[in-house]
Amino acid sequence: MTIQVHGLTKVYRRGRGPALLDLAFEARPGSVVVLLGPEGAGKTTALRLMLELERGKGVTLFNGRTYRRLRRPEREVGVVLPTAHQLSGSLGRTARGHLQMLATAVGAPARRADELLEQTRLAGVADHRLRSFSPGMNRRLELAAALLGTPDALLLDAPSEGLSSRNADWLQAFIRAFPAGGGSVVVTTREPREAALLADRVVTLDAGRMVADQTVAEFRRTRLQPEVAVRGPQMARLADLLLAQGAEVREDGGAGLAVSGLGRTEIGELAYRSGILLHELADRVIEQPAPRAVVPPAARSGTVSTVQLRRVTALTARERGGRALSVGRPGASASVEPPTALPPSPTADPAPTLSLPSPPAHAPAFSPAAPTVPVPLLPTPVASADPVTEPIPQPLTGPDHWNG
Repeated sequence: MTIQVHGLTKVYRRGRGPALLDLAFEARPGSVVVLLGPEGAGKTTALRLMLELERGKGVTLFNGRTYRRLRRPEREVGVVLPTAHQLSGSLGRTARGHLQMLATAVGAPARRADELLEQTRLAGVADHRLRSFSPGMNRRLELAAALLGTPDALLLDAPSEGLSSRNADWLQAFIRAFPAGGGSVVVTTREPREAALLADRVVTLDAGRMVADQTVAEFRRTRLQPEVAVRGPQMARLADLLLAQGAEVREDGGAGLAVSGLGRTEIGELAYRSGILLHELADRVIEQPAPRAVVPPAARSGTVSTVQLRRVTALTARERGGRALSVGRPGASASVEPPTALPPSPTADPAPTLSLPSPPAHAPAFSPAAPTVPVPLLPTPVASADPVTEPIPQPLTGPDHWNG
């Protein structure tokens, strides 16, 4: 199944910045796409928008259709989200009974439950109550529930988080094997090393924005630096030999070296031929800092500048500002008359003339006053040499923008 994501955007109200902004990527058949980022980067929000569990902008297509327009979405797309399969009301059921109930709900045969219990290595605890399950067993059960309909795509939200290394290794092997039949997987994680193990493509998110979309080879080259940790009593001599071979060498904890550019085997052979004793020779990976999104201050605070207008009479405008003000629809004219003409300053430039279209006889006058209805920010008025005690409103662009 091909998954195409276009412009996913989610902006919360009440002054909060965007949880996700213009996310776009594609997961092709037989591939795994990893959404990588720290907590709050927008990974879970992206999956929820893809499944239309939240309102937002953008669209996600599964083989050319949105999730709700699939013929049987629960059978075509398997989902593991924190709220996808709640077990709180099912803790008294057995694993087999729970899966059989879900199989009936999605229209799958009851025997499918036993097949998946075997596939997820839960057959030995099929008749155990769910309240006795460990976090790893619960995660396997959630995955089995997602596979009941034999889906062509999987959406998994941090599936290995909180699991033991044994359960995480099994789950990662399962995810890597799933696309072999032409399926596609979108999975989220906070761990760069896990992303490198699982992904064909890595989409990096930060503060709701996509900061990188890379093949796994590009990701490993830019984010994960392999090196070899070496320790022994003759590190100064070994460092000279390694530098002569073109390796990059740096000190690592006093009596150790961190070596890049040569593999563990080459370093061990060089030390052996030179008669250098080694106490440690181990591969390791150093994670490079992730790229960061540049977030404008206004986007972080969620504030938007606005201008407020309310209806007033022309008489009120004269009394308050000491001048007559008329604002009309396009096609007419209007004038601004100061109460007292001041002599021009000999050094000042001639004051520009502000010409506004005047309204028809029936058009009401407007003036800035107390806030009522927000409208978009108007352009800054032309500066004038005459003293002006109140801002001069600019002409509105059309009937659709009139308030009142």
